[in-house]
Amino acid sequence: MTYCRQQALGFSFNICVDAVNEEGLELNTSVTQLSSTSCVLDIRVGCRENYQETKTLELNSLAITWQVPVADMHGLYFGGNPTHELSYLPFNKRTRVVAANTGLPFIALTHRNGSARAAFGLLDQYNEVSLHSYLDEATRCYHFKLDKPGTGNGQTLVSEGTWQESLYIFRADVPEAQPTPPHQPWYTVLADYRSWVDEHTQPKLMPVPDSAFDPVFCSWTAIHHDVNHDWLMRNLAIAKDLGFKTLITDDGWFLPTDKGLFGDYRYVGQWQPEASKFPDFRAHVAAVKALGFRYLLWVAPFMVGYDSPKAEEYKDLLTIGQKLERFHNLSPWHGATGQVITDTLITLIKDYDLDGFKLDFIDAVKPTSTRTQGSRESTLGNAISETLQTVISKLQQVKPDLLIEFRNTYTNLASRSYANMYRSSDVPINPSLNRWQAVLLRLLASDRAVHTDPGLWHPEDSPENVAVHLINLLAAVPMVSIELDKYPKAHLELLRYWLGFYNQHRDTLTHGHFEPIFKQGANPLIYFRGQQETIAALYDDVPIQLEDTACWILNASTQNAVYIDACEGQFEMIARDKFGTVTGQKRVIHPRKLIIEIGGSLELTLLS
Repeated sequence: MTYCRQQALGFSFNICVDAVNEEGLELNTSVTQLSSTSCVLDIRVGCRENYQETKTLELNSLAITWQVPVADMHGLYFGGNPTHELSYLPFNKRTRVVAANTGLPFIALTHRNGSARAAFGLLDQYNEVSLHSYLDEATRCYHFKLDKPGTGNGQTLVSEGTWQESLYIFRADVPEAQPTPPHQPWYTVLADYRSWVDEHTQPKLMPVPDSAFDPVFCSWTAIHHDVNHDWLMRNLAIAKDLGFKTLITDDGWFLPTDKGLFGDYRYVGQWQPEASKFPDFRAHVAAVKALGFRYLLWVAPFMVGYDSPKAEEYKDLLTIGQKLERFHNLSPWHGATGQVITDTLITLIKDYDLDGFKLDFIDAVKPTSTRTQGSRESTLGNAISETLQTVISKLQQVKPDLLIEFRNTYTNLASRSYANMYRSSDVPINPSLNRWQAVLLRLLASDRAVHTDPGLWHPEDSPENVAVHLINLLAAVPMVSIELDKYPKAHLELLRYWLGFYNQHRDTLTHGHFEPIFKQGANPLIYFRGQQETIAALYDDVPIQLEDTACWILNASTQNAVYIDACEGQFEMIARDKFGTVTGQKRVIHPRKLIIEIGGSLELTLLS
């Protein structure tokens, strides 16, 4: 093994390279300063000058280790898709393997007020890397390690001539005399990291058409595998009137009801409509489109169930999948897999005039998966990325404005090349967690259309709770999945108003400056700042700051008294209830406390 040590921004980084052939190996590092608080550590592995025995460099691993004193730090962003990690420091040891189809090679430590304290991220977004963290009581330090490929399955990194990696480093500059740290939101460091990655890798990003931001009606949580033509047509007639413009027909469209079992995918693999549910699928899609909807289908392109007829047909292409859910995966290492997936998806688009797909279980292909005979030599990250980029580029030749949705467990910087919509995942009847996931996705990939997980609530829930739920869905492109034909009229009227609000203020909500507020690892408030207006969506009992533009306050907190922080001037005020009905209008001077119905809103215009 070959070692070296490099100092950067006060951290000491240890770099260890394990090569198949150590003879003649040379390891060099350098540091490039980006700003007073950020720099890049460049690592180059190659052969010594005049050493010409081999031109191929094969690495068993590259490991980078360092430690961070845990002072003024209270939360961790670890490999993307955090749940509660931003609200505490995970104790003891933790490992996460990230690759092109799952996670992000980025770690950040945050203050309880939401500011950034330290951050580290790799340039390479494709090859597998294990992120290790260890919070040590004895040293009061976090010990970090990045290990590539780090999967323990004999995978190596192969390069012709040289192999390079770069590590982005951020460390907040806190003057000793200053008791409170300067407030640079942690997500601005994530944005700087993303910009640095894009500048140096120049990724080919999948275009995001404006249609990707249309409200979505989805079949999944409402009816699961029992989706069928009659149910969809009944509900879509209502959904059209409420303001939905895109349909996702989710899992179950391709299997009879008795074989579409929740969490059991043993029969999956033949991607053709089930005749008992959709007697004429082309006519069905045409009828949906006649209502004004775009049509997307759920497909898990790598999945082949244990009892699927395709399991025998593709037996030479299969690798391990998920035993509990009873499916194999098509191996991304095999060249034929891309063609199988391409043929399947192009056939569906052409035969039924589809607009795109919700592609699922991309992260079910694991770095530890076994390869089939005839597989190419590649890491999982490179293999799956190359496969999906090839598939999507061919689909775009058929459908230039193609829509592809990914779930958040496999959304990152790499997947922007083959997905233009990212979505929160599997949080039914949980609006706050749905919003949390959507907010984190928007901060990770501001150049994608981010969707909420399908909103679902009980038909006997109160109008107040439903309105609060819908204000949570405004954190991203709202998606809903309920049985519209069985829910009370009041719930539909709430949907009509808040989807109308989204459509009316869509430019501000989706393309304006997105500014979520983080405190104690929670997100109590979001400011959406447009050219002509600001929308403040309030989710907890915290004060807000009024703007000198037109300002809307949406109250999804727990009380109807909303406190204003340091506001001067005279405002025209229009109060609306949860249904959007005007309940009051007056002028107020220097407001400090405003009464806003829970689930309702207040529109303010500065007069002087």
